[in-house]
Amino acid sequence: MMLITEHLNIALQGQSILKHIDLMIEPGAIVSILGPNGAGKSTLMKSLSGDIPDGLHQVTLEGRKLKEYSVPELAKYRAVMPQSVQLDFPFLVSEVIEMSLLTAVSHYERAAYVERALAMFDVSHLKDRNYLTLSGGEQQRVQLARVIAQITHKADDRNRYLFLDECTSSLDLAHQHQVFEVVTEVVKTHRIAAIMVLHDLNLASQYSGRLVLMNQGEIVSQGTVDEVLQEERITDVYGYPVKVTPHPKGWPMVIPA
Repeated sequence: MMLITEHLNIALQGQSILKHIDLMIEPGAIVSILGPNGAGKSTLMKSLSGDIPDGLHQVTLEGRKLKEYSVPELAKYRAVMPQSVQLDFPFLVSEVIEMSLLTAVSHYERAAYVERALAMFDVSHLKDRNYLTLSGGEQQRVQLARVIAQITHKADDRNRYLFLDECTSSLDLAHQHQVFEVVTEVVKTHRIAAIMVLHDLNLASQYSGRLVLMNQGEIVSQGTVDEVLQEERITDVYGYPVKVTPHPKGWPMVIPA
């Protein structure tokens, strides 16, 4: 079983956004969706995660169309961190984490759940802070803790899917790599696929098992990192000349030509 779409087509306000998208995503890998601005990356992620109505009957999750799942049932299979998370009320950081609990638990279990989630991204010291007073990077790390806690809590044998849209955009270098190290460990130790929208080609190259390169609403290339990150292809898609050279530790590194 896996996450599958065949010939996915999405139009918004009469404009074609995604065209003939074919994807099969199995748990056990980080899959990064790449492409220039306006390529359709976020729309693809929203379609795969069930956030766009037209995608509900075109995407199959574990053998069932998304439209066949109730919202609470779907939350057991996938967790989503969109590009922007807007909270307008002064929730405590601990309360933001508690929002991801799918079942009632005791006070002790709830406290342990919050501590475990925040510890993943070194934000335990923010537990009692007003979420609205945090920096952009701190908010991003709290939201990452929330969705990863949701998808790993009381793990069973079901396959699960973690959707992260530009989840490192507000983070410094060290915290960017921390995020990918945590996600890599989660994917390795649970039956989870991490589907990530990224702009940073080199982060994608270093940590991904598979890449999906998009342009103008279509998939230009998908496959391993080496298969997708070809100089001519990246230059053509992004409209800017690049060189691809091996990093000392083995993965391809994309640099301006």
